[in-house]
Amino acid sequence: MKTTFLHRHSGRRLLIFFNGWGMDNTPFQHWRAGDCDVLCAWDYRELTPLPAVTGYREIRLVAWSLGVWAAAVTAMPPLRRATAVNGTLRPIDEHNGIRAEVFQGTIDNWLDEQARERFHRRVTGATRPSPTAAGSTASSFSPSRQPAEQRDELLALQTNITSRPVPANIYDCVLIGGRDRIFPPVAQRRFWATTDTRVVEWPTAPHYPFAAIQSWEELWHLE
Repeated sequence: MKTTFLHRHSGRRLLIFFNGWGMDNTPFQHWRAGDCDVLCAWDYRELTPLPAVTGYREIRLVAWSLGVWAAAVTAMPPLRRATAVNGTLRPIDEHNGIRAEVFQGTIDNWLDEQARERFHRRVTGATRPSPTAAGSTASSFSPSRQPAEQRDELLALQTNITSRPVPANIYDCVLIGGRDRIFPPVAQRRFWATTDTRVVEWPTAPHYPFAAIQSWEELWHLE
């Protein structure tokens, strides 16, 4: 797992953000932070500990997509709030996450450029190819990662998720996008109904619901 401080200047409030599979910091580089420090985690080929963080009066966690599971299996500092966005703790599951055959199909087809473009459209909720050069998947959403590296990460996640017990629930709030085409909303609702986590519905949000967000401060107050 890779971690980096995207913003580190206040030492008072810390937001830990667990990114989704295949991601990096590229889509979030323009986000402002105010007086909020931001520690970002991504690339789950190896599940390594977070760096030590001390001295903060308040620490919050926001985890998105497969980062919801990754954060739950990672030792955390004391958290004031933990929010899950479009994910579950049973991410490869017919009833509570992504069907196993769909997950495997993404792995099998990931090196095909057109398949990646279709996947990106499902993630962002787009109904047509992005207006970039033919064959390109570049967009404000797209990370700067190599496809083979992303596929290896998904393979590692598949192995870890299917070989480990379901992690304990660390979340007190979950946001479910009503137009999520990666983690079916019905599967998310079914899973979180088995917990005492507060559920907030975003009826029009796709799997990647951050397009309208411009700052980490907004993510800090996400609920």
